[in-house]
Amino acid sequence: MSLLHVQQLSHRYRTGGLLRKRGWLQVLDGIDLQLQAGESIGLLGCSGSGKSTLARLLLGLETPSQGQVTFARQAVSQLRGEQARAFQRTVQLVFQDAPGAFNPQRSIGWSIAEPLRHLSDLSEAAQRLRAIELLEQMGLHAEHAERLPQQLSGGQLQRANIARALAISPKLVVLDEALSNLDRVLQLQLLQRLDTLRRDNGTAFLLISHDLSLVRHFCQRVVVLDAGRIVEDRAVEGELSFEHPVGRQLQAAVLPERPARRGAQVSRAFHRSH
Repeated sequence: MSLLHVQQLSHRYRTGGLLRKRGWLQVLDGIDLQLQAGESIGLLGCSGSGKSTLARLLLGLETPSQGQVTFARQAVSQLRGEQARAFQRTVQLVFQDAPGAFNPQRSIGWSIAEPLRHLSDLSEAAQRLRAIELLEQMGLHAEHAERLPQQLSGGQLQRANIARALAISPKLVVLDEALSNLDRVLQLQLLQRLDTLRRDNGTAFLLISHDLSLVRHFCQRVVVLDAGRIVEDRAVEGELSFEHPVGRQLQAAVLPERPARRGAQVSRAFHRSH
């Protein structure tokens, strides 16, 4: 059974204003997509292809112009009251801008526990323990829970951002270019941790990116979006071969594997020496 089912999804924005002629900008056009529990899909596309708009529609942050998003057999746009709150507990979105996800005047641990305060019955002590557990799962330490956001590096802050998204054990996590500002070694380490979570807990992931190499490391399927339409949808098995020009363009931009391996070797050598 599909966890997420998208049927003929289309979306457009009104353009123009007082000094410009009004019109419509078609961003998505006839999207069909299914995502199973415990599955990870990579959503690829160039800038402006509609990837982020699709993410907002999937999570109910916007209402589609046409079509429907169904999550666990419920139409997302029709959820109200307790059903809407239950949906919020099962889906999470992680953006590229990690600093924007944190209150600069509150500790990292406080921010990670914030969803638990609103969406769980855990005691304050249990919330703190959960925040520390999540930080450690992302390769950080208990001491990071006491620090302010500005006291963490960019990579540490993004790991804490992902930990925050995992706080309420969601069924679906959407990563919207969430790894693009990180170095390759850290990207692969995080994906390995998330893949363990996917296999152990059945969490589904939608990885939105323009980097095919990340998708190949993490996803079972890859979907290519171009000008608001799905132009490729195929399994990630061995060497990928795309038919559409956009897929071939993204494939040509993949970094060679050797630098990634060399980076991992440097990282292991660093840890052995400390």
